[in-house]
Amino acid sequence: MTQSLYLLRHAKAEPWFPGCDDFARVLSDRGQSHMVLLSRWMAASIEEPDAVLCSTSARTRGTLAPILEVWPGLAERTHYLNEIYEATTGRLHRLAEQAFEQVDRVMMVGHNPGFEHLAASVLRDRDANRIGKMATGTLGQIDFNGGYSSGCGQGVLRHWVTRKNLG
Repeated sequence: MTQSLYLLRHAKAEPWFPGCDDFARVLSDRGQSHMVLLSRWMAASIEEPDAVLCSTSARTRGTLAPILEVWPGLAERTHYLNEIYEATTGRLHRLAEQAFEQVDRVMMVGHNPGFEHLAASVLRDRDANRIGKMATGTLGQIDFNGGYSSGCGQGVLRHWVTRKNLG
């Protein structure tokens, strides 16, 4: 039984500055454009997720919006979770594990450093060494041939799509 984890770091947001509400920062024009391209790539290249776990921040909601346009039925299988914002790697792992008890393809939309660390922790070493930093707007698809619960350190990197890959 193969299960797939799609990790999507939010796209490029408006810059942070002292005193701004980080949680309320929205996507920049560049981030919005990237997500239109990425959502089209996703619809043509990967299977639709069974469920989405998305941070409640403005920039993650903006990142997910174009994906919900290409897969409209996904909206009813999307769960917005406050706990993804500033989550530890362990917390993200537990959220994924709980979701995989119900479905086989889980997309998580959130933030670094948690997402980058989660990817590195579940990938087999040779794939973890290939990914480096998880830039904004990066989508990783990690497959677990024996299921997610048996997959820590055994995940296989199927896709690692960055802004540069899409032009």
